[in-house]
Amino acid sequence: QWKQLENLYFREKKFAVEVHDPRRISVSRRTFGQSGLVVQTWYANTSLIKSIWVMAISQHQFYLDRKQSKAKIPSARSLDDIAMDLTEMGTPKVSKLVTLEAKNQLIMASNGSLISSGSQDSEVSEEQKKEKIMELKKKEKLLQEKLLQKVEELKKICLREAELTGKMPKEYPLSAGEEPPQVRRRVGTAFKLDDNLLPSEEDPALQDLESNFIIQQKLVEAAKKLASEPDLCKNVKKKRKQEYADAVKKLQEIENSINEYRIKCGKKPTQKSTLTLPGRQ
Repeated sequence: QWKQLENLYFREKKFAVEVHDPRRISVSRRTFGQSGLVVQTWYANTSLIKSIWVMAISQHQFYLDRKQSKAKIPSARSLDDIAMDLTEMGTPKVSKLVTLEAKNQLIMASNGSLISSGSQDSEVSEEQKKEKIMELKKKEKLLQEKLLQKVEELKKICLREAELTGKMPKEYPLSAGEEPPQVRRRVGTAFKLDDNLLPSEEDPALQDLESNFIIQQKLVEAAKKLASEPDLCKNVKKKRKQEYADAVKKLQEIENSINEYRIKCGKKPTQKSTLTLPGRQ
């Protein structure tokens, strides 16, 4: 019976009717709300399911209108009065169906419920409606927090780019009337090799090793500048110190290779490196 109806809803290919049956008492621990709730379910394609749901909502609305009309109709009436009432009731019903169709358009094609269509048949429906609104507000709050988090990440990326290029990218998010922050460009690490510094050895292999040593020496100097840059967070500072130590180690390996090659060729080894490993400082 319509008076036992709790909800009508569809989800994609599923149509369900929830009916309150006082003869059935649920004992499941996961049950919430009223006990004795019976759910009848049918499955079909989405368009058919939605059509059935719309017809069920219309039928339920007819029940509500009829129930309200019965409460207003006096006990004894003439046939003329009944005919007049039916004529007057015809127009509102058409407008209600049009309103119902408009409401259906606001409901997503994948789901809908009696609560979404504005039913006021029971207090349980109102309570479910409030819970749904609270749930949507929680989701909205979580989305707003996530959006703020992503905006902060975008700001950090833009600031990092500005430190490298000296120019703030246009993608930096700004509030209304907010000016872009002033960024100090990161300590320069670019270097240029002077042709006079490159060794002119007759041996091509030794020439190559000497050139690699000079280039690596410049890389060590650049890594040292980055490691000594102020206002760095702990993780970045630790990473740059490790990169500096690795660069120094590689420089010493190149120097060892040069000396081994010089000894092999009957030449004296050299001490080119004036840097020391961080562990030896």
